[in-house]
Amino acid sequence: MFESKTYETLMEEVLAGAPEDIDTRQGSIFYDAISPVVMKIAELYTDLDLVFTLTQVDTTGGEYLDTKASEYGLTRHAATPAKYYVTFTGTSPDVGERFFTSGSYFVLGETDSDVLYLEAETTGSAMNNIDSGTAAVPVNNIEGLTSATFGAVMQYGTDTESDDSLRRRLQEKIGGPAENGNCQHYKTWCESYDGVGKARIFPLWNGANTVKAVLINPLGLPCSPELVAAVQAYIDPAENGYAATVDGVTYVVGDGLGEGVANLGAHFTAVSALPAVISVSFTAELASGYTLADAKTEFETAMTAYLKNMVLTTEEPTDVVVRVSSVGALITAMKSVLDYSSLTLNGDTGNIAPGDNSVPVLGEVTVNAPTA
Repeated sequence: MFESKTYETLMEEVLAGAPEDIDTRQGSIFYDAISPVVMKIAELYTDLDLVFTLTQVDTTGGEYLDTKASEYGLTRHAATPAKYYVTFTGTSPDVGERFFTSGSYFVLGETDSDVLYLEAETTGSAMNNIDSGTAAVPVNNIEGLTSATFGAVMQYGTDTESDDSLRRRLQEKIGGPAENGNCQHYKTWCESYDGVGKARIFPLWNGANTVKAVLINPLGLPCSPELVAAVQAYIDPAENGYAATVDGVTYVVGDGLGEGVANLGAHFTAVSALPAVISVSFTAELASGYTLADAKTEFETAMTAYLKNMVLTTEEPTDVVVRVSSVGALITAMKSVLDYSSLTLNGDTGNIAPGDNSVPVLGEVTVNAPTA
């Protein structure tokens, strides 16, 4: 905004305004007297430009974006821990017992429905890589416990919300507007809950006064049942046992009594997005020094990032389409691969559209070597 207000241009302006009989050459008394003052003025303009940048939603970040968001009642989502189902052989340990694997520590917890789980002591997505069947080693000796093993992921750990995500939520709230129980209001309510990265809102999904939200976590993946239940209770508690069966699926339906943030008479249903597993196979001509395992790892990283970005940034769920051409572009950009062929998604060469209620989740990746 103040790019033109440099030291050089300011000096030119001041020197041009000097009396005609004053010596303004460099090294003169006048020149040396105004130079430090102009330097300070130029620094002031630089600071003003920075202040302007840090107070605009589009250009601010970090703690300054937090401050801007707080003006509209939004806070950055904190990192959350990963949770895993757990299986014990022998005596079940007490809740609160600690376990570890590969240098990472977990605490035994229990849901309201008496389901045991291991919760990572370290928050963030780095704890999402424990394979089912991995041994969980108790920190303390537990008499009668024969073995403990990790099960499937119960809730994915998430990192602290990024600037881009918080900025998107802030812009949606400003531009919505989110008020009076409209679609944007439900979206804002859902996405204000820690662990929810995106919510797809479907009004009148099962008749008058019904609203459904499909919840997606900040990694672009399905949310845990516990998180779904928490969002349900926050927006429209479901205590009266209402349910609806649509297309053969039975859903929990909120009471509509206005005991959450939703308006009186609006029956809200929170559900997790369903995983649309996408397996990828291709033949790779490897770059020198790389192995098939290297290519698989590099592709998995790129594909996971591609799916996450598409799910979280695409407005309409019908526009979430995993395209063969886009996957091919990911492979082409890989350092480990010179060329590829025979690319398939779920054994076919067509694009995949997961649908309104689902998100694409990377399944098995197979990288084949060219046949001789």
